[in-house]
Amino acid sequence: MSSPDPPASLRERRTLNGAILASGVDQVIEFVLPLFAGATLGLPPWQTGLLVAVNALATFVVRPFAGVVVDRADRGVIAGAGAGGFAVGCWLYALATNLPLALTAAIMTGVAEAFLWVAIRAIIGERLPEDSGVFAKLVAAEETGGWVIMVPAIILLSAAGYQWMFAGIAACCLAAALEFLSLPRRDVPDDALAGAELSGTSLRGLGARLRPMLAAVVVTMTAETTISLLLILHLQRRFHLGAVQVAYVFLPGAVAMSFLPPHLHRLVVRFGRRRMLMLGSVASALFAVGLAFAPSPPWIAALWVLSAVTWSCVIPVEQSVIAEAAGSTHLGRGLGLYEAACLAGATIGSLAAGFLYESGSWLLACAACAVIIFSGAVLVPAAVKRLGVADHPAPPSDDLFGPTSPTRR
Repeated sequence: MSSPDPPASLRERRTLNGAILASGVDQVIEFVLPLFAGATLGLPPWQTGLLVAVNALATFVVRPFAGVVVDRADRGVIAGAGAGGFAVGCWLYALATNLPLALTAAIMTGVAEAFLWVAIRAIIGERLPEDSGVFAKLVAAEETGGWVIMVPAIILLSAAGYQWMFAGIAACCLAAALEFLSLPRRDVPDDALAGAELSGTSLRGLGARLRPMLAAVVVTMTAETTISLLLILHLQRRFHLGAVQVAYVFLPGAVAMSFLPPHLHRLVVRFGRRRMLMLGSVASALFAVGLAFAPSPPWIAALWVLSAVTWSCVIPVEQSVIAEAAGSTHLGRGLGLYEAACLAGATIGSLAAGFLYESGSWLLACAACAVIIFSGAVLVPAAVKRLGVADHPAPPSDDLFGPTSPTRR
Protein backbone atom coordinates (compact mmCIF):
# COMPACT_ATOMS: atom_id res chain seq x y z
CA MET A 1 0.00 0.00 0.00
CA SER A 2 1.41 3.39 -0.92
CA SER A 3 2.44 5.83 1.79
CA PRO A 4 0.27 8.89 2.33
CA ASP A 5 1.16 12.15 0.69
CA PRO A 6 2.98 14.62 2.99
CA PRO A 7 -0.02 16.94 3.64
CA ALA A 8 -2.20 13.98 4.63
CA SER A 9 0.55 12.58 6.83
CA LEU A 10 1.12 15.97 8.48
CA ARG A 11 -2.63 16.44 8.94
CA GLU A 12 -2.89 13.07 10.69
CA ARG A 13 0.18 13.64 12.88
CA ARG A 14 -0.91 17.09 14.07
CA THR A 15 -4.42 15.81 14.74
CA LEU A 16 -2.99 12.99 16.87
CA ASN A 17 -0.79 15.50 18.72
CA GLY A 18 -3.82 17.66 19.44
CA ALA A 19 -5.79 14.59 20.49
CA ILE A 20 -3.09 13.71 23.05
CA LEU A 21 -3.47 17.14 24.66
CA ALA A 22 -7.26 17.29 24.43
CA SER A 23 -7.77 13.74 25.66
CA GLY A 24 -5.36 14.33 28.53
CA VAL A 25 -7.44 17.30 29.67
CA ASP A 26 -10.65 15.34 29.15
CA GLN A 27 -9.41 12.44 31.26
CA VAL A 28 -8.02 14.69 33.98
CA ILE A 29 -11.44 16.31 34.35
CA GLU A 30 -13.17 12.94 34.28
CA PHE A 31 -10.81 11.73 37.01
CA VAL A 32 -10.67 14.76 39.32
CA LEU A 33 -14.25 16.01 38.97
CA PRO A 34 -15.74 13.48 41.44
CA LEU A 35 -12.83 14.16 43.83
CA PHE A 36 -13.18 17.94 43.36
CA ALA A 37 -16.92 17.71 43.96
CA GLY A 38 -16.43 15.87 47.24
CA ALA A 39 -13.26 17.48 48.60
CA THR A 40 -13.76 21.14 47.57
CA LEU A 41 -17.47 21.61 46.88
CA GLY A 42 -18.62 19.18 49.59
CA LEU A 43 -21.21 17.47 47.37
CA PRO A 44 -22.82 14.15 48.34
CA PRO A 45 -22.49 11.19 45.92
CA TRP A 46 -25.81 11.81 44.14
CA GLN A 47 -24.91 15.44 43.39
CA THR A 48 -21.47 14.31 42.24
CA GLY A 49 -23.18 11.97 39.80
CA LEU A 50 -25.46 14.82 38.72
CA LEU A 51 -22.49 17.10 37.98
CA VAL A 52 -20.80 14.47 35.81
CA ALA A 53 -24.10 13.65 34.11
CA VAL A 54 -24.80 17.32 33.21
CA ASN A 55 -21.49 17.49 31.36
CA ALA A 56 -22.34 14.33 29.45
CA LEU A 57 -25.90 15.50 28.76
CA ALA A 58 -24.73 18.84 27.30
CA THR A 59 -22.42 17.00 24.93
CA PHE A 60 -25.13 14.49 24.04
CA VAL A 61 -27.58 17.21 23.02
CA VAL A 62 -25.07 19.10 20.86
CA ARG A 63 -23.11 16.29 19.14
CA PRO A 64 -25.57 15.40 16.35
CA PHE A 65 -25.67 19.09 15.35
CA ALA A 66 -21.87 19.20 15.62
CA GLY A 67 -21.70 16.33 13.12
CA VAL A 68 -23.62 18.36 10.54
CA VAL A 69 -21.35 21.38 11.07
CA VAL A 70 -18.21 19.23 10.81
CA ASP A 71 -19.37 17.88 7.43
CA ARG A 72 -19.96 21.40 6.07
CA ALA A 73 -17.04 23.43 7.49
CA ASP A 74 -13.28 23.17 7.85
CA ARG A 75 -12.74 20.40 10.37
CA GLY A 76 -9.46 21.82 11.67
CA VAL A 77 -11.12 25.15 12.47
CA ILE A 78 -14.01 23.40 14.24
CA ALA A 79 -11.58 21.31 16.32
CA GLY A 80 -9.58 24.43 17.20
CA ALA A 81 -12.69 26.34 18.26
CA GLY A 82 -13.80 23.38 20.36
CA ALA A 83 -10.42 23.23 22.11
CA GLY A 84 -10.63 26.97 22.81
CA GLY A 85 -14.09 26.57 24.33
CA PHE A 86 -12.76 23.69 26.41
CA ALA A 87 -10.11 26.05 27.83
CA VAL A 88 -12.83 28.50 28.89
CA GLY A 89 -14.70 25.69 30.66
CA CYS A 90 -11.55 24.70 32.55
CA TRP A 91 -11.14 28.28 33.77
CA LEU A 92 -14.74 28.22 35.02
CA TYR A 93 -13.96 25.06 37.01
CA ALA A 94 -10.97 26.90 38.51
CA LEU A 95 -13.32 29.65 39.72
CA ALA A 96 -16.10 27.33 40.95
CA THR A 97 -16.89 27.35 44.68
CA ASN A 98 -20.43 26.01 44.55
CA LEU A 99 -22.64 23.64 42.55
CA PRO A 100 -24.27 26.23 40.20
CA LEU A 101 -20.93 27.54 38.89
CA ALA A 102 -19.57 24.01 38.59
CA LEU A 103 -22.66 23.08 36.56
CA THR A 104 -22.03 26.07 34.28
CA ALA A 105 -18.47 24.86 33.71
CA ALA A 106 -19.79 21.35 33.03
CA ILE A 107 -22.18 22.66 30.37
CA MET A 108 -19.45 24.79 28.76
CA THR A 109 -16.96 21.93 28.55
CA GLY A 110 -19.70 19.59 27.35
CA VAL A 111 -20.63 21.82 24.40
CA ALA A 112 -16.97 22.41 23.51
CA GLU A 113 -16.20 18.68 23.67
CA ALA A 114 -19.04 17.97 21.26
CA PHE A 115 -17.47 19.97 18.44
CA LEU A 116 -13.90 19.06 19.39
CA TRP A 117 -14.21 15.28 19.37
CA VAL A 118 -16.55 14.94 16.41
CA ALA A 119 -14.09 17.02 14.37
CA ILE A 120 -11.07 15.02 15.58
CA ARG A 121 -12.67 11.68 14.76
CA ALA A 122 -13.85 12.91 11.36
CA ILE A 123 -10.34 14.10 10.47
CA ILE A 124 -8.91 10.73 11.48
CA GLY A 125 -11.73 8.93 9.65
CA GLU A 126 -10.59 10.57 6.40
CA ARG A 127 -7.62 8.19 6.48
CA LEU A 128 -9.60 5.00 7.09
CA PRO A 129 -9.69 3.88 3.42
CA GLU A 130 -5.88 3.98 3.34
CA ASP A 131 -5.19 2.72 6.87
CA SER A 132 -7.63 0.41 8.68
CA GLY A 133 -5.71 0.90 11.94
CA VAL A 134 -6.02 4.68 12.08
CA PHE A 135 -8.67 4.63 14.84
CA ALA A 136 -6.43 2.34 16.87
CA LYS A 137 -3.75 5.04 16.57
CA LEU A 138 -6.26 7.61 17.77
CA VAL A 139 -7.24 5.56 20.83
CA ALA A 140 -3.54 5.06 21.63
CA ALA A 141 -2.99 8.83 21.33
CA GLU A 142 -5.97 9.54 23.57
CA GLU A 143 -4.68 7.19 26.24
CA THR A 144 -1.15 8.56 25.94
CA GLY A 145 -2.64 11.92 26.85
CA GLY A 146 -4.42 10.21 29.72
CA TRP A 147 -1.14 9.69 31.58
CA VAL A 148 1.27 12.17 29.94
CA ILE A 149 -1.06 15.02 30.97
CA MET A 150 -2.54 13.27 34.00
CA VAL A 151 0.71 12.80 35.95
CA PRO A 152 1.83 16.46 35.77
CA ALA A 153 -1.73 17.59 36.48
CA ILE A 154 -1.92 15.47 39.63
CA ILE A 155 1.50 16.70 40.74
CA LEU A 156 0.32 20.28 40.21
CA LEU A 157 -2.88 19.47 42.11
CA SER A 158 -0.87 18.16 45.08
CA ALA A 159 1.48 21.16 45.07
CA ALA A 160 -0.88 24.05 44.32
CA GLY A 161 -4.49 22.85 44.57
CA TYR A 162 -7.42 22.43 42.20
CA GLN A 163 -7.49 26.03 40.97
CA TRP A 164 -3.97 25.97 39.51
CA MET A 165 -4.47 22.49 38.15
CA PHE A 166 -7.52 23.62 36.19
CA ALA A 167 -5.53 26.63 34.94
CA GLY A 168 -2.76 24.30 33.79
CA ILE A 169 -5.05 22.05 31.77
CA ALA A 170 -6.68 25.14 30.25
CA ALA A 171 -3.24 25.98 28.84
CA CYS A 172 -3.07 22.45 27.38
CA CYS A 173 -6.38 23.11 25.61
CA LEU A 174 -4.98 26.28 24.05
CA ALA A 175 -1.92 24.35 22.83
CA ALA A 176 -4.25 21.77 21.27
CA ALA A 177 -6.21 24.56 19.57
CA LEU A 178 -2.99 25.79 17.92
CA GLU A 179 -2.28 22.28 16.59
CA PHE A 180 -5.72 22.00 15.03
CA LEU A 181 -5.70 25.50 13.55
CA SER A 182 -2.36 24.75 11.86
CA LEU A 183 -3.63 21.63 10.04
CA PRO A 184 -3.01 21.53 6.27
CA ARG A 185 -6.28 22.03 4.46
CA ARG A 186 -7.81 18.95 2.86
CA ASP A 187 -8.96 19.06 -0.74
CA VAL A 188 -12.58 17.90 -0.88
CA PRO A 189 -14.08 16.81 -4.23
CA ASP A 190 -17.13 18.73 -5.44
CA ASP A 191 -19.34 15.64 -5.19
CA ALA A 192 -18.33 15.18 -1.56
CA LEU A 193 -19.26 18.77 -0.80
CA ALA A 194 -22.62 18.24 -2.46
CA GLY A 195 -23.18 15.14 -0.37
CA ALA A 196 -22.36 17.03 2.79
CA GLU A 197 -25.17 19.48 2.06
CA LEU A 198 -27.90 16.86 2.32
CA SER A 199 -30.92 17.68 4.38
CA GLY A 200 -31.80 16.68 7.93
CA THR A 201 -33.78 13.76 6.50
CA SER A 202 -30.43 12.23 5.52
CA LEU A 203 -29.28 12.49 9.15
CA ARG A 204 -32.40 10.64 10.31
CA GLY A 205 -31.87 8.03 7.63
CA LEU A 206 -28.25 7.58 8.68
CA GLY A 207 -29.37 7.27 12.28
CA ALA A 208 -31.82 4.55 11.33
CA ARG A 209 -29.09 2.65 9.47
CA LEU A 210 -26.66 2.92 12.40
CA ARG A 211 -29.29 2.30 15.09
CA PRO A 212 -28.26 -1.30 16.01
CA MET A 213 -24.64 -0.26 16.52
CA LEU A 214 -25.57 2.94 18.32
CA ALA A 215 -27.76 0.98 20.73
CA ALA A 216 -24.88 -1.41 21.42
CA VAL A 217 -22.55 1.55 22.03
CA VAL A 218 -25.00 2.97 24.58
CA VAL A 219 -24.91 -0.32 26.48
CA THR A 220 -21.12 -0.61 26.50
CA MET A 221 -20.56 3.04 27.46
CA THR A 222 -23.14 2.82 30.24
CA ALA A 223 -21.20 -0.05 31.75
CA GLU A 224 -17.78 1.58 31.24
CA THR A 225 -18.81 4.88 32.80
CA THR A 226 -20.61 3.23 35.71
CA ILE A 227 -17.70 1.01 36.65
CA SER A 228 -15.15 3.83 36.26
CA LEU A 229 -17.05 6.25 38.49
CA LEU A 230 -17.90 3.52 40.99
CA LEU A 231 -14.23 2.68 41.24
CA ILE A 232 -13.23 6.29 41.91
CA LEU A 233 -15.90 6.62 44.61
CA HIS A 234 -14.87 3.28 46.12
CA LEU A 235 -11.17 4.17 46.28
CA GLN A 236 -11.94 7.58 47.77
CA ARG A 237 -14.52 6.52 50.34
CA ARG A 238 -13.71 2.87 51.13
CA PHE A 239 -9.90 3.01 51.06
CA HIS A 240 -9.62 6.75 51.87
CA LEU A 241 -7.17 7.42 49.02
CA GLY A 242 -6.26 10.92 47.91
CA ALA A 243 -6.13 12.11 44.31
CA VAL A 244 -2.50 11.08 43.76
CA GLN A 245 -3.05 7.60 45.22
CA VAL A 246 -6.16 7.08 43.11
CA ALA A 247 -4.19 8.15 40.03
CA TYR A 248 -1.58 5.47 40.76
CA VAL A 249 -4.32 2.83 40.68
CA PHE A 250 -5.46 3.94 37.22
CA LEU A 251 -1.98 4.63 35.81
CA PRO A 252 -1.00 1.04 34.76
CA GLY A 253 -4.17 0.67 32.72
CA ALA A 254 -3.69 4.07 31.08
CA VAL A 255 -0.11 3.23 30.10
CA ALA A 256 -1.27 -0.12 28.69
CA MET A 257 -3.92 1.58 26.54
CA SER A 258 -1.36 4.03 25.17
CA PHE A 259 0.43 1.29 23.21
CA LEU A 260 -1.93 -1.71 23.00
CA PRO A 261 -4.55 -0.57 20.41
CA PRO A 262 -2.37 -0.80 17.25
CA HIS A 263 -1.11 -4.22 18.36
CA LEU A 264 -4.59 -5.52 19.14
CA HIS A 265 -5.75 -4.25 15.75
CA ARG A 266 -3.56 -6.94 14.22
CA LEU A 267 -5.64 -9.52 16.13
CA VAL A 268 -8.82 -7.90 14.82
CA VAL A 269 -7.49 -8.27 11.28
CA ARG A 270 -6.61 -11.91 11.91
CA PHE A 271 -9.63 -13.12 13.92
CA GLY A 272 -12.34 -10.69 12.87
CA ARG A 273 -14.19 -7.84 14.50
CA ARG A 274 -17.15 -9.81 15.81
CA ARG A 275 -15.06 -12.46 17.53
CA MET A 276 -12.77 -9.91 19.20
CA LEU A 277 -15.73 -7.83 20.36
CA MET A 278 -17.27 -10.91 21.94
CA LEU A 279 -14.04 -11.82 23.73
CA GLY A 280 -13.66 -8.22 24.87
CA SER A 281 -17.09 -8.13 26.48
CA VAL A 282 -16.46 -11.40 28.32
CA ALA A 283 -13.09 -10.18 29.62
CA SER A 284 -14.59 -6.87 30.77
CA ALA A 285 -17.41 -8.66 32.59
CA LEU A 286 -14.82 -10.80 34.39
CA PHE A 287 -13.06 -7.59 35.42
CA ALA A 288 -16.29 -6.27 37.00
CA VAL A 289 -16.81 -9.54 38.87
CA GLY A 290 -13.20 -9.57 40.09
CA LEU A 291 -13.52 -5.97 41.26
CA ALA A 292 -16.21 -7.00 43.74
CA PHE A 293 -13.72 -9.22 45.55
CA ALA A 294 -10.52 -7.16 45.16
CA PRO A 295 -9.09 -6.78 48.69
CA SER A 296 -6.78 -3.80 48.12
CA PRO A 297 -5.86 -1.01 45.69
CA PRO A 298 -2.92 -2.99 44.15
CA TRP A 299 -5.34 -5.79 43.20
CA ILE A 300 -7.72 -3.22 41.73
CA ALA A 301 -4.85 -1.71 39.68
CA ALA A 302 -4.01 -5.15 38.28
CA LEU A 303 -7.64 -5.77 37.35
CA TRP A 304 -7.87 -2.35 35.72
CA VAL A 305 -5.15 -3.42 33.28
CA LEU A 306 -7.47 -6.26 32.16
CA SER A 307 -10.17 -3.69 31.50
CA ALA A 308 -7.65 -1.57 29.54
CA VAL A 309 -6.86 -4.51 27.27
CA THR A 310 -10.56 -4.93 26.56
CA TRP A 311 -11.25 -1.31 25.67
CA SER A 312 -8.05 -1.10 23.60
CA CYS A 313 -9.72 -3.57 21.26
CA VAL A 314 -13.39 -2.60 21.49
CA ILE A 315 -13.28 1.19 21.08
CA PRO A 316 -11.28 1.36 17.79
CA VAL A 317 -13.51 -1.35 16.28
CA GLU A 318 -16.68 0.56 17.18
CA GLN A 319 -15.34 3.81 15.71
CA SER A 320 -14.06 2.25 12.48
CA VAL A 321 -17.33 0.35 11.95
CA ILE A 322 -19.37 3.55 12.36
CA ALA A 323 -17.05 5.47 10.00
CA GLU A 324 -17.23 2.75 7.32
CA ALA A 325 -20.99 2.53 7.53
CA ALA A 326 -21.43 6.34 7.40
CA GLY A 327 -19.22 6.82 4.34
CA SER A 328 -16.72 9.55 3.52
CA THR A 329 -19.25 12.34 2.87
CA HIS A 330 -21.09 11.79 6.17
CA LEU A 331 -18.20 11.15 8.55
CA GLY A 332 -19.16 14.07 10.78
CA ARG A 333 -22.80 13.01 10.97
CA GLY A 334 -22.01 9.35 11.59
CA LEU A 335 -19.35 10.01 14.21
CA GLY A 336 -21.54 12.70 15.77
CA LEU A 337 -24.26 10.10 16.26
CA TYR A 338 -21.64 7.70 17.64
CA GLU A 339 -20.44 10.35 20.12
CA ALA A 340 -24.03 11.07 21.11
CA ALA A 341 -24.55 7.36 21.81
CA CYS A 342 -21.38 7.33 23.91
CA LEU A 343 -22.63 10.29 25.89
CA ALA A 344 -26.07 8.78 26.35
CA GLY A 345 -24.36 5.79 27.93
CA ALA A 346 -22.10 8.09 29.98
CA THR A 347 -25.11 10.04 31.27
CA ILE A 348 -26.96 6.89 32.31
CA GLY A 349 -23.79 5.41 33.80
CA SER A 350 -22.93 8.54 35.80
CA LEU A 351 -26.37 8.70 37.37
CA ALA A 352 -26.44 4.96 37.98
CA ALA A 353 -23.02 4.97 39.65
CA GLY A 354 -24.03 7.48 42.32
CA PHE A 355 -27.23 5.66 43.22
CA LEU A 356 -25.62 2.20 43.06
CA TYR A 357 -22.85 3.29 45.41
CA GLU A 358 -25.33 4.81 47.85
CA SER A 359 -27.23 1.49 47.88
CA GLY A 360 -24.52 0.29 50.24
CA SER A 361 -23.77 -3.00 48.49
CA TRP A 362 -20.46 -3.01 46.60
CA LEU A 363 -21.07 -6.59 45.48
CA LEU A 364 -24.48 -5.68 44.01
CA ALA A 365 -23.04 -2.67 42.19
CA CYS A 366 -20.27 -4.73 40.58
CA ALA A 367 -22.66 -7.56 39.70
CA ALA A 368 -25.04 -5.15 37.97
CA CYS A 369 -22.17 -3.77 35.87
CA ALA A 370 -20.97 -7.28 35.01
CA VAL A 371 -24.42 -8.27 33.71
CA ILE A 372 -24.66 -5.16 31.50
CA ILE A 373 -21.15 -5.65 30.14
CA PHE A 374 -21.70 -9.35 29.46
CA SER A 375 -24.79 -8.54 27.39
CA GLY A 376 -22.43 -6.76 25.00
CA ALA A 377 -20.97 -10.14 24.03
CA VAL A 378 -24.19 -10.73 22.11
CA LEU A 379 -25.38 -7.22 21.26
CA VAL A 380 -22.22 -5.67 19.81
CA PRO A 381 -21.14 -8.46 17.39
CA ALA A 382 -24.74 -8.79 16.19
CA ALA A 383 -24.87 -5.03 15.54
CA VAL A 384 -21.67 -5.17 13.47
CA LYS A 385 -23.12 -8.01 11.42
CA ARG A 386 -26.34 -6.08 10.74
CA LEU A 387 -24.39 -3.07 9.45
CA GLY A 388 -22.93 -5.25 6.72
CA VAL A 389 -19.35 -3.99 7.08
CA ALA A 390 -16.37 -6.30 6.61
CA ASP A 391 -15.67 -8.56 9.59
CA HIS A 392 -11.97 -8.76 8.66
CA PRO A 393 -10.58 -5.28 7.83
CA ALA A 394 -7.57 -4.86 5.57
CA PRO A 395 -4.17 -4.97 7.30
CA PRO A 396 -3.01 -1.52 8.48
CA SER A 397 -0.61 0.45 6.33
CA ASP A 398 2.17 0.23 8.92
CA ASP A 399 2.29 -3.47 9.77
CA LEU A 400 3.64 -3.81 13.27
CA PHE A 401 4.89 -7.36 12.84
CA GLY A 402 6.23 -7.31 9.30
CA PRO A 403 4.52 -8.55 6.14
CA THR A 404 1.55 -10.83 6.62
CA SER A 405 -0.07 -13.34 4.37
CA PRO A 406 -3.44 -12.41 2.90
CA THR A 407 -6.28 -12.76 5.39
CA ARG A 408 -9.98 -13.08 5.05
CA ARG A 409 -11.79 -9.82 4.47
